[in-house]
Amino acid sequence: MLNSKRRALFTGILALLLSGRLAAEPSIEDKAAQLFIVSTEAQDISAATAAARGGLGGIQLQWGSYSLEDTRRLTETLQAAAAASKEKTPLFIAVDYEGGSVYVPTTLGLLELPTNMMLGAAADENNTATLFYLAGKELKRAGINMAFGPVLDINTNPRNPIIGIRSLGSDPAEASRLGGAIINGLKAAGVIAVGKHFPGHGAAEQDSHKTLPEISISTAELHATHLVPFKRAVALGIPAIMTAHIRYPALDRSNPATLSRAVLAGLLKKDLDFRGLVITDSLDMRAITSRMPVHKAAAAALKAGADILLIGKAKPRAAIREIAAQVRSGEINETRLNDAYNRVLEAKRAAGLFEPAEPTSPFDKAYLEIAGDLSRRAVTLVRDGGLIPLPKDKKIAVIIFSPQRFAENAIHLYRTLLENGYQASQSFFDIGLKDGELKKITEAAAGADVLVLGSFQWTGTQNASQRSAINRLIGSGKPAVLLSLMNPYDISAYPKAAGAIALYGMTAPSMAAAGEVLTGQLSPAGKLPVALSK
Repeated sequence: MLNSKRRALFTGILALLLSGRLAAEPSIEDKAAQLFIVSTEAQDISAATAAARGGLGGIQLQWGSYSLEDTRRLTETLQAAAAASKEKTPLFIAVDYEGGSVYVPTTLGLLELPTNMMLGAAADENNTATLFYLAGKELKRAGINMAFGPVLDINTNPRNPIIGIRSLGSDPAEASRLGGAIINGLKAAGVIAVGKHFPGHGAAEQDSHKTLPEISISTAELHATHLVPFKRAVALGIPAIMTAHIRYPALDRSNPATLSRAVLAGLLKKDLDFRGLVITDSLDMRAITSRMPVHKAAAAALKAGADILLIGKAKPRAAIREIAAQVRSGEINETRLNDAYNRVLEAKRAAGLFEPAEPTSPFDKAYLEIAGDLSRRAVTLVRDGGLIPLPKDKKIAVIIFSPQRFAENAIHLYRTLLENGYQASQSFFDIGLKDGELKKITEAAAGADVLVLGSFQWTGTQNASQRSAINRLIGSGKPAVLLSLMNPYDISAYPKAAGAIALYGMTAPSMAAAGEVLTGQLSPAGKLPVALSK
């Protein structure tokens, strides 16, 4: 016979079991599934929905031209699938939300961000924090709870093919200050900020999407420069940090940071005392797949200290099976799996993912006002040449080179000139010129007295045909003002342009601000956040 206390305890446990509130211990496969984030595009979320129903940890939303309401419906569909899974654990829903080359105006109906380098030029900590608070609220309104940003890489290499304008600049103290503002803004909005790419991608000269870069600098230089913003982020309590697919021989001669125990478990978790989530950059990039398949890389990254495994559009089930097999064989210690799993659940609890969604309201007007103010503060006068403001008694030809999707933003410059009484024409050409377009470019400049030439460069390498066309126009003898529309390193390619202005991003507010500088309404106050070659 059971005594009364033991009978009551037994009855209570039985009641919990019957009510479903005392869940069985999740299996190794269940725990492993929670560590994965896969990528999906809004036009086909069937695979992502199935993965969510199978207990996967998260979904990354990628490209597409959709309204915010469409994105909200999509995220609700994904979360409903997760709620129908065995563990009923809500999803991380993430997006690469940074200005410039990763995020474009047609992505998921979200507001257009200034580029990081534009924020670095504006150097306004308070407005940056406010901007990202409002941006975070917009993400939450869309059902997105994780932002892969800020980029904390210090861009010390002008030839960097993948960071460039994604960086806040080359000054570690300034990048730390403004990176901290972004983190604080997102945190205040209830969005999980993910600083990237640890321990730094800014000195690279190769693209990790295509190959495995190697950065041969000393640990002293690493600590003095590239790690500074990450140390600040850890001190601010950033909830997550993303790894770099970069090999640092000073830290690990054999492995990229993503697969390196010395970098993740050692430098990041032990030395810097980071207690949040370590998230890999996508394991389907060539820096990783040139060494091993995605499922093997996922297990290796977990073993090294990663907690969340991004795998792009690779199949998660093969990777889950691989991890489970390695745990059962002892290749991966089960305590490492449990640690990662518990970190994931704690991050989801801390972000309020288990709570009912809070009501939201639009913040568009306040956001746009602050984005416009930061864009105006960022505009940097690199060379005057006696042409700024533009003379009103001269005919102005504005010739813009950029991808077609930015054509609508270019209009804001032209409109500002017209509204201020200038005789101006505007022509728009793609950065990859087609046969016969050089004649059209020459004709566009023919009747003008002064040229305003927009150069568009993503990162370290510029399109050769665009560069040749702009230099031919500058060499025509007509006074020319160069507008660096995106990456300011391209200014060095046009030393003979009399005037030069850096915008750091081709947004609607930045193009309007350029028009205000050219017409004398705005005195440019931005500072170059990176050093340009002479």
